[in-house]
Amino acid sequence: YYLAALVSLPHDLGDWSRARTNPYFSFSNQDGGPNRFQHEDAAQLYPQTLAAVGAMRFLSTLFGAGTLGCIYLSGLLIFGGRGWEWAAGGRLPATFAAGLAGLLPQFAFLSGAVNNDNAVIFFCALSLWLCLRLVLRPPPAGAYGPERDLGWPTFVGLGLAVGLGLLSKYNEAVYIPLVGLALAWGGWQRRSLAFFVRGALFSGATCLAVAGWWFGRAWWLYGDPMGWEMWRSSYRSIDQSASFQLSGQFVGHVWERWFNSFWGYFGWFNLPLEEPVYKWLGRFSAWAALGLAGLVLTGLAGRLGLFRAAPGWRYDRRMALGLGLAGLSVGLVAATAFSYATTFGDAGTQGRYLFPALPGLALLGGAGVGWWVGLVRLWSPEVSRAARPVLAAWLGWAVGLAGAIALLWLNLYALNDVIRPAYASDTTLRAQYVVPDLPRAAVRLSQPNRFEPGLELVGYRFGPARRADIRSNSNLLKVTLYWRLTTKKPLAQNWIDFVHLTSGDQKLGQSDGPPGQGRFQTFKWRPGELVQDERTFRLNDWQMAQAGQADAPLELYIGWLRAGDGSRARLDDGSEGLTLTWT
Repeated sequence: YYLAALVSLPHDLGDWSRARTNPYFSFSNQDGGPNRFQHEDAAQLYPQTLAAVGAMRFLSTLFGAGTLGCIYLSGLLIFGGRGWEWAAGGRLPATFAAGLAGLLPQFAFLSGAVNNDNAVIFFCALSLWLCLRLVLRPPPAGAYGPERDLGWPTFVGLGLAVGLGLLSKYNEAVYIPLVGLALAWGGWQRRSLAFFVRGALFSGATCLAVAGWWFGRAWWLYGDPMGWEMWRSSYRSIDQSASFQLSGQFVGHVWERWFNSFWGYFGWFNLPLEEPVYKWLGRFSAWAALGLAGLVLTGLAGRLGLFRAAPGWRYDRRMALGLGLAGLSVGLVAATAFSYATTFGDAGTQGRYLFPALPGLALLGGAGVGWWVGLVRLWSPEVSRAARPVLAAWLGWAVGLAGAIALLWLNLYALNDVIRPAYASDTTLRAQYVVPDLPRAAVRLSQPNRFEPGLELVGYRFGPARRADIRSNSNLLKVTLYWRLTTKKPLAQNWIDFVHLTSGDQKLGQSDGPPGQGRFQTFKWRPGELVQDERTFRLNDWQMAQAGQADAPLELYIGWLRAGDGSRARLDDGSEGLTLTWT
């Protein structure tokens, strides 16, 4: 917050008062749309505020770039490099790790937003790298006292990273035991208790000097250094800790929401990717996890003499320590995030709460992908032993390039097909959904069908036009409704239409939400405009079979709900909906 305020100083934020909020916004994204603000003419209404926001977003991007740098340096340490050296064995998996993090759509989205998660993720990545330096930089041969190249500056830097991370967000607290473990291991490696004591004192004192005042302030004000009870009191309506019961269903629900929102769930947690995309990402994650398991198991087997050579990069004590430390950071972050979810339910199941563990997850993922590439050393007997590492390296860079292209495509899809359409301007939406007149293929209704707020259904179009052609259209049904606002002024309230597909007593599907794929809400309509609203239904074969056995027509039941209280709009004849038949 201090840094964001600093970069906004050159801008006069007096025009912020002219910013217009969306009065119908909700986190469900089912009434007023996903945008918290109305950005129409924003460049003229509050240009200085937008410039300040741009500077803050650039600050977030710098934090994101710093995170990737720390992940890469950590990868060099774990997989064979030292510090800034370009280790031949470490560059490839380190690049995999940094690439996985940098091309993660949710991380890219977060790194371009004004959010203090970016700061804490960076300081967590920095803390992990400094811990790895303590553990993986071996002392000079024969030295069992304090090591000269890891003196007080390293310890002060570690305390500074943890302290600044704590000021950014409390998630950094899970790295405190990680720092203690790294100092203890470094002292044991050097056979020096003084190393551990000196490191603990320097890093601890620095951390307290940087962040201790904040916790002291919270203790003074609330009687709680973390301010936890004050935080909970602000969210009593969603606090479920008193009634919580652990179950397999709850764990599965948390896992699904974690996984989806870790990869990509944008906006105010209301813009998901399509379901098939999550399935493919699940397969990729499982593949990387199997590679990590293969690396560990075959590496241990190789050390036990069960294999003449372990596939992939050499799984030595250094790699085991580094990946173990990274895995421990993931476990600690996941435990605290799960505890938060048990307290606040779905509000606590956002994937960004796992991002303090992103450095560790990226390193583990890079190791898993790298193991599969390393199998070429065993699966190419016709290649000489000396040439196998070269072949593996070339194959690794090829796999990395292919993966980067795939993840780049995923980012472009998220940007252009999910995010940009959701935040389209009213001018763009009007050009897309307002038509001058009914198309020739549409059916014009012979009598008015006007709902009480002034919403009249002028006509409709089915696709395919006949019920008999639905099966040949992959069981895909589309209906386009044409509405006209008959009032003299724009609607003062927002309305949501519902479209239910039925056959006899069976409901085969429903499509509820604002018109225009949830983006062109009725409060944006102008009197007299003809608005097209397309709804899509995909039926399973068994649904088509049941509908055929019932020998009942396919029907659409259509109506409107008022956003907020859910009350239904009535037609002029007093009914709450109208029915269209698919002949």
